[in-house]
Amino acid sequence: MIQTYHAHIYFSTDEMTLAAQVRESIIKHLPQLTYAGQLIPISIGPHPQPMFEIHIPASSINFAMATLNELREGLSVLIHPVQADELAAHTSGASWLGTQLKLKLEVL
Repeated sequence: MIQTYHAHIYFSTDEMTLAAQVRESIIKHLPQLTYAGQLIPISIGPHPQPMFEIHIPASSINFAMATLNELREGLSVLIHPVQADELAAHTSGASWLGTQLKLKLEVL
């Protein structure tokens, strides 16, 4: 049973100010988040662009997805369940808001 979802909000280096504003807005409008990471200005892991990560309790996922869609300001968002099979989580279990980016799946 899925208990937590991760959302990765992607931005380009030219969009760091926008990303910081989006992050603050998300934190304000989604107090149920269990984690709100800092902006990571480089590509890491399977993530093809700079991003920041938030953790969403499964009980809040529908509200959080709708809220993220309103607040994302055109940024792409990957939302996936936390599960043992990372590849499945980032592919068949994943949802996208905005443009779907090509993940570096070979690192999973």
